[in-house]
Amino acid sequence: MQPGIRLKTKLGIGTATLATLLAGVLAPASSQVPGLPTQVVDLEVPTRIARYKVTDFGRSPSARDDRTSRAKFRVVKNTGNCCENYLTSSTRGRIFDQGGKWINYTDDDGATWKSVQPLVPLVNGEGTISMGPKGDVLGVQWDPYSGDHLQAYKYDAASEEWTYLESPLHTPFYDRPWLSIVPGPFAVQGGEAPYVGFLDGYPHTGTLLYTTDGLTYTQASSPYVDSQLEDPVESWIPTKKVPEMDLMQPNTNSPIIPLGGGRALAPPDAFGNDWSLLNPETLRWAPFTLPGGEKLTGRYLVDGQGRLHNLIATGSTFEYRISTDGAKSWRSTKVTLPEGVAITGGLQLDFRANARAGVAAVSMHSRNGTKGTDLDLLYKIDISGNTPRLDRLYEIGLGDVDASSSGPPADIRFDFNTVAILPDGRIAVSFLDSTTDEAIHLAQGVVNRLGPAMAIEL
Repeated sequence: MQPGIRLKTKLGIGTATLATLLAGVLAPASSQVPGLPTQVVDLEVPTRIARYKVTDFGRSPSARDDRTSRAKFRVVKNTGNCCENYLTSSTRGRIFDQGGKWINYTDDDGATWKSVQPLVPLVNGEGTISMGPKGDVLGVQWDPYSGDHLQAYKYDAASEEWTYLESPLHTPFYDRPWLSIVPGPFAVQGGEAPYVGFLDGYPHTGTLLYTTDGLTYTQASSPYVDSQLEDPVESWIPTKKVPEMDLMQPNTNSPIIPLGGGRALAPPDAFGNDWSLLNPETLRWAPFTLPGGEKLTGRYLVDGQGRLHNLIATGSTFEYRISTDGAKSWRSTKVTLPEGVAITGGLQLDFRANARAGVAAVSMHSRNGTKGTDLDLLYKIDISGNTPRLDRLYEIGLGDVDASSSGPPADIRFDFNTVAILPDGRIAVSFLDSTTDEAIHLAQGVVNRLGPAMAIEL
């Protein structure tokens, strides 16, 4: 969004009540509504080559075989909005960014860009995007400035066509949406849907909209409401091997964690209910616990081999864990950040795991207490085996900006982290430093302000 004009809206209806109403009165869509054609145009954005410090930790636990060097990245500006990027990548290495009003993508590691745009003019917005099965892509953006447009985008890989559709159903303020695709198949009104897309927008209470066709978000889902009605489930986490899950993982700030086989986890939400598990036959959420009362903690995702990954980050350390038996047992590595650096937590953290590439990536917008500035760290972890091994640390950017007051109405904005792993194991990541300024067009003229940009490993 544009600086200094994030909206503040008081909802006229309680969110819990809204969740109940939505879950109770909305009927499933009877058929897919045809989408409108988009226009795919060339996009000119500033790019440059930069080299950032990288530490290779070698094969031994000792620091004696650690080596430092410089890694080459392409820095790309203006593909998101003022405050965030939202990245994902395809099996062919196409990089997508839906951090703003349009879906932008590159097929040549950021050298040139295309933009997927609707027919209606947009002013500015916030977006979310995810890969789907068999090459499909779903995205959603909300633009309050051009008349409250919430628009769904879909790339149908079979027809190689982009379409979009207005989505009028949403809460009055739908800032910072999150999208998670859960692979099926699912039985839907006598037919079959290959996946379901769950959408969540501010105020992020777990009141979800979902789509079975990729464009129409007219069906509602609420783990809170369902948990009052469904029988509890106690089991280990039921994951399934789905190779495409390597690239279908949502931003880990999302409230939905796809597990494969039509199942998903939802973490505790604003209403106070605990973890929930999606039933693929009913698309309803049941209260979920591990056997013996073991607690779920941290962030989770599932890779293409069906392995469960868990990131637990606190203070100046994080623990990375892998389970091959649904959280019954774990193999882990503990990582200490550079001296004086601490994790800021919240939305400033994201991670992915690509089993085929053998790489996990942990990205964080951390705080350098020694210098009084922020520092973007990117850790690569070797997951070619079932025991994670710390591989490399990249210090992305110059680490020379104090963005500790980031958020409305601050002039410097970095609202959340995002990272994507390319099929060959290289990384695309968002970051912020003194070079990532952007020209913002306002009524009083053009102003330059600092916001995040993208760095693509070359």
